[in-house]
Amino acid sequence: MCGIAGLAFRDPERAPDPAALRRMADILRHRGPDGEGFHVAPGIGLAFRRLAIIDLATGGQPIANEDGTVVVVCNGEIYNHVELRARLSAAGHRFRTASDVETIVHLYEEHGDRFVDHLRGMFAIALWDAPRRRLLLARDRFGIKPLYYAVTGDALAFGSEQKAILASGMVAPEPDLQGIRQLLTHGRTVTPRTIVRGIAKVPPGCIVAWSRGEAATSRYWDVSFPPRDDYERRPEREWVEGLREKLAESVRLHMVSDVPIGAWLSGGIDSSSVAALMSTMAADPVKTFTMRAREAAYDELRGARALDTFPAFRLDGHHVLCGSEDFELLPKAVWHTEGQVLASIATGQMRIAQASAEHVKVVMCGEGSDEMLGGYSWYPTLPVLEALFLLPAGVRRWIADVPAIRRRWPGAAGTIAGPREMSFARYSASISHLATQSAATRLLSREVRDALQRAGPVVDEMPPPAGLASWHPFARMQYFDIRHRLGDGVVLNLDASSMAHSVEARVPFLDHELAEFCARIPPSVKMKRLREKYVLRRAMERLLPREIAWRPKLPMRAPYDPWRGRELPAFAREELSGARLRESGYFDPAAVAAAIELHRTRREDLGHALSAVLGVQLWDRLFRRGRLDGRP
Repeated sequence: MCGIAGLAFRDPERAPDPAALRRMADILRHRGPDGEGFHVAPGIGLAFRRLAIIDLATGGQPIANEDGTVVVVCNGEIYNHVELRARLSAAGHRFRTASDVETIVHLYEEHGDRFVDHLRGMFAIALWDAPRRRLLLARDRFGIKPLYYAVTGDALAFGSEQKAILASGMVAPEPDLQGIRQLLTHGRTVTPRTIVRGIAKVPPGCIVAWSRGEAATSRYWDVSFPPRDDYERRPEREWVEGLREKLAESVRLHMVSDVPIGAWLSGGIDSSSVAALMSTMAADPVKTFTMRAREAAYDELRGARALDTFPAFRLDGHHVLCGSEDFELLPKAVWHTEGQVLASIATGQMRIAQASAEHVKVVMCGEGSDEMLGGYSWYPTLPVLEALFLLPAGVRRWIADVPAIRRRWPGAAGTIAGPREMSFARYSASISHLATQSAATRLLSREVRDALQRAGPVVDEMPPPAGLASWHPFARMQYFDIRHRLGDGVVLNLDASSMAHSVEARVPFLDHELAEFCARIPPSVKMKRLREKYVLRRAMERLLPREIAWRPKLPMRAPYDPWRGRELPAFAREELSGARLRESGYFDPAAVAAAIELHRTRREDLGHALSAVLGVQLWDRLFRRGRLDGRP
């Protein structure tokens, strides 16, 4: 796990500024404190920060092929590198290191741009083809590892974090108001947009090819589901056994490491499944780390037992107590998430990452299961929505206007009344817990609202698969969760919070071969009798205690509500003061003050909206108005 950055120029004779490359590498030090490397040649500069996980002795980067014509820097892990190395060696390629990354340069020699098809892992890759004067930026299939880029004039800058691009001096930290609107509306920015004007995300499962001053994006992989009536007709036990075998295989692959591995453990089935499988494969007890809330209302376990309390499993459990005092971590969370998600959720992850770093360099996590298997609370509502869509449009519009519906589920009202085809914007709005998030847009200043109105509505998203309309509604909802909730939110938070403490987070549920198997499982097996992730519960019930295998899912949230009860920390009071709000110009001071009072007195739930407002204010302070090296 590492940090990568670089500069490329259309002019083949232009030499990169070594000082700029140094700044880009230095600002990523937290991602790789174990070493650094540079490649500087006419027209190209690559920078690398290393967190040593595999091949501790010789695994430094950049890594080149035998004649130095192909040079690579990579952030991530290639789990099938041993198999690839054997295949490439048999084809005549010569290896100088035991690094998993060295396989990439030889795969590119063999397969060109299709080298990514052969990689099984999580990765963000920059590959320079010197003879063709061509730079490739590739991101793994689910966007587990981040990668950003900016094209300015005849140059391109890229980095594992936006901070690296800003440190190059090629892009100014000016806000993208459309990106800010997305954050306020959806709780995250939507690929490829960020909240910095001119900086874009490389979409998951895509390659950005830059040559002769032009950048072109192409998709090499996308999750796909069968048409609604074309699922394989297998006995339920075959799906159950197949999922158990695929998950065990993925966990085994993800345990490849030359340093100790632990696991983040909650009370739910996802992380418990991963930890339980690890315990059957590891030679020593697995260190696990569980976030607990001091306030019972926010404690996911709430008196229930976590897996580390069962003697049958060889787990060395560490429980990390979190509370409202951790709200002080919010500026640090915004610094590392770069204002792209609701950072209040990341503060809990940052606390557990900090605790993990005292014991291990790598942790396994259960993220991705909800997206792969339809585990969120809104999936059981699909039968109701399907029944509603059998009604005439006029009847549905009448139902959508029922006051109780609008109060209880404001976003869903538009979904009920609208067409069956669902865009990302309508899907996001239909999820009840995000509906309150749109309240944040009411807090914008008149100047920003006017600017957004002039700009018009924008939804940045890659074109959906051609067969999307033929998929089961359950599958369509999964697709949007995978492409947006997962890629733009869940894994971004996971990477930011773990790498802030130089810890590598691995996600076995996001192995693409496992994901392709999950996509073939019929919705009727993923959810049965309205029980979410039914097939996973069946698959793991022989290994896990029943009370964990069949424990109802609880939503992930921050382990506190900073907006009620205690006085806000000084930094929050300052950022939300009238003077500071007028200085930044994004929000209306009177509207923000009213929202705080409405939430404090429990007349309206505006916690998400207020967290988003504070996040934007902190981003403005840290990135736009502060010194870039002024880390919180």
